Formats: sequence, structure tokens, C-alpha cells
Amino acid sequence: MKWFLVPLAAWALPLAAQPANPTTPAAPSRPAGTQRVFVLKYADPVALADVLRVFGVSVVANSEIHAVAVASSFPDVLASVDDAITRLDVPASAPQNIEISGYYVIGGATASPLGSALPKDLDSLATELSKESALKSYRLLDTLTVRMRAGQGGAASGTAGTVGNGSPMIETALRIRAATISSDAAAVRVDRLDADVKLPVAAGGGQFSTSDLAFSADVDLKPGERVLVGRTGMNRDQSLFLVLTARIAK
Repeated sequence: MKWFLVPLAAWALPLAAQPANPTTPAAPSRPAGTQRVFVLKYADPVALADVLRVFGVSVVANSEIHAVAVASSFPDVLASVDDAITRLDVPASAPQNIEISGYYVIGGATASPLGSALPKDLDSLATELSKESALKSYRLLDTLTVRMRAGQGGAASGTAGTVGNGSPMIETALRIRAATISSDAAAVRVDRLDADVKLPVAAGGGQFSTSDLAFSADVDLKPGERVLVGRTGMNRDQSLFLVLTARIAK
């Protein structure tokens, strides 16, 4: 029997020619900063999450730990989210109170028996009105003040004496649907103000009817400023004026 020797290199060649074992492709690297958790100090997580979704991010809110988790494929978007949270996660401003006072002023050619002497701080108004009309005497029928939270409304009512023996009381009312404060606190906006006076009128035989004197307006007031809202006739010789002033209280 003959033996043939085969060089080892001949065996190695086929082995070297075989392809390398396949490997699992490497996972693509995730951009930096695609996920962040923000722990909040003041803002409500659920309410804030609704706002942050405008950036097109995925948001999970957790009220128990007072935090939001935000995910995005774009780091620059997360930078915008970070800026928005910085602006929104601030202490809520304390609610402000508004006081609106309505002065019901009677002007006449002669002094009216109704009401009381006009306050000194309304003297300048009476002087201006006297220049523009034949009404030379002014008296304060009543003053009503409505106190409310900014953004809300309120009402007040009162009585202002009688017009004579046996008459019903004069009734006054002031209603405000809403009052708001401008961003710079330089003005108070009064939306839908309604004011009225129910004035008894002698009808003979000891009987009285009622004359309804009413005002309705939207008004912008500077705090401390007195504004004449309107005028309505009471009778041939007298008119009723409504003057408003506003005060912002903490």
C-alpha cells in the first residue's frame, strides 16, 4: 500500500476561504438627551404635561412624586421643554381683590331733600357737572361697594331712606358680572355693570308707584380715579348720576 502525503496548506486553504461567522448588528446609538425627568416645585404635573405636549414630545406625569418624564428624539426640543418648565414651574401669584364703589348722586336746579351732603372727594365732579348743565345742587343719595376676587363678579344692594311720609324705602342695587385687572395693574376692567334705583313716586291717596332708574355699561377704571358712568332723569328738575371708583386690594 502506498501512502500519499497532502500538504497541510491544502487543507487550510478551504478553511480560510469560508466566510466569518455572522454577528448581530450593533444597535444604533441613541441621541444624547432624549429622555429627562423634571421634578417640579410648584406646577401641577398633569396640567403641565398637557402644555408640554405642544412640543410633540411624549410626557408622563406623576402627581405622587410631583414630576414629569419627557422623551423626544431631538435634544434641541428637550432644551425648549426645559426652558418652558423653568418659566411655568413658579409660585402662583396670590389672588387679588377688587373693590368697586358706586356713588348715586342727585343733581338738581335746587337742593333735594333726599340723600346727604356730597363728600368732599366728589366736589370737583360736582363743579364740572355744574359747568355743563343747569343743575347747581348735588347730594349723595347712596353709596354701594362690591368686593370680589379678580376675574369674578359680585353684587350689593341697599336702601336710601324715603321720599316722604308713608312711602316705601328707596332701593339701590349694584351688580357686576366680572371685574379683571390689567397685567400692569394700571386698570380695572368692569364687564357688564348694572346699577338701578327704585324710586317711590306718590300716586295720590297715600299710594305710591315706582320709578326704575337704571344704568348698564362696560367700564375701564384706573384705581383711585372717579369716573362718571351715566346720567338719567328723575323728574323735570332732577337727574341721577352714577359715579364709579375702583381699588385693588391684596
